[in-house]
Amino acid sequence: MNLSVKPNVTPTTVLVEGRIDTNTAPAFTAYVDKLVDHGITSMVVDLSDCDFVSSAGLRSIVALQKRLIDGRLVFTGVRPEVMNVFEMTGFDKFLEFA
Repeated sequence: MNLSVKPNVTPTTVLVEGRIDTNTAPAFTAYVDKLVDHGITSMVVDLSDCDFVSSAGLRSIVALQKRLIDGRLVFTGVRPEVMNVFEMTGFDKFLEFA
């Protein structure tokens, strides 16, 4: 998994390339936690290049949403196979997608 921040974009947009799974979820969490620790209160997570999210990835996403409780978290570019995971778990009911 590769993570990067899209330059010169507001709100902060995190680009995810690869999978958010048991092996990579801790790195995802550490990356976005560092952004929140530096004052980011709203975030877009671009999943255009993410092809899988496991239960560990879902836990990381919930943790991020809780940290941004007073801000906004939006997911963009969600592939059908990843959206299927969000829908099967009911996450599509409380996460925001654009």
